Amino acid sequence: MLKRIIALSLCCAALLLACERSPESKLVGTWRTANAENAGKIRFEANHTFTGGEWSLTETHQPPVISDNGEWHATGSKLVLNFRGDAHDPKRSELVFTVRDDDHIVLRRPSGLETTLERLK
Repeated sequence: MLKRIIALSLCCAALLLACERSPESKLVGTWRTANAENAGKIRFEANHTFTGGEWSLTETHQPPVISDNGEWHATGSKLVLNFRGDAHDPKRSELVFTVRDDDHIVLRRPSGLETTLERLK
């Protein structure tokens, strides 16, 4: 009888762990970032498209908002953005992402530069 209870407990624990949202699904939503010079907003859709924009907080001679859109996908801890517009060169960005909690993610570029995004509610 004890063996059955332990086996059932282990199955329940495994099911609870399997129900946790995948890191990719945690990206879906609208996110913002800001530092001393720039700010931006990006929306990841469940259909793996995104729209976003960034703007300078210190320069006034450029367009007020540089917008772009494209497709995204995540594998493990790697986020890949494929841009459609002309605002980004190169057209493909590969970033390492870390989910801190439901409202904060960190993106790390190959150069090591990190950007923290905060979920907009």
